[in-house]
Parts: sequence; structure tokens; C-alpha cells
Amino acid sequence: MYEKITLRTLGFVLLPFVLFFTVVAGIVVPVFGVIFAAPLIVLTGLFLAAPKSKTCRLLFSNTE
Repeated sequence: MYEKITLRTLGFVLLPFVLFFTVVAGIVVPVFGVIFAAPLIVLTGLFLAAPKSKTCRLLFSNTE
């Protein structure tokens, strides 16, 4: 559970920076800005929707 909370927290912290970078990069260099910003948006989305790892599932299945 702590791993998922940490990844979500990291995602929420990175989200405003990524959105700001996307807007600035899109204005300054539109084509390259989108190319560099798209992976960051995807990475932030992955952090926010991070599933539990196999280790977390194994640890929590033993406590129930």
C-alpha cells in the first residue's frame, strides 16, 4: 500500500510541472515540445495509475 501511495504522490507532484513544461515547450518549439512532453505525460499517468507490485500483493495476501 505504501508503494502505491508513494507513486501516486510522485505523480501528483510531477503533474503540475509536466503540464507547465508541456505548455511552455508547445509555445517555444511546438514540434519538439510535443515530442519531449508526451512521454512525461504518459509517465505521470503511469505513476497515478500504478498497480500494486507482486511483492506488495504477496505481503498483503499473507496478512489476510
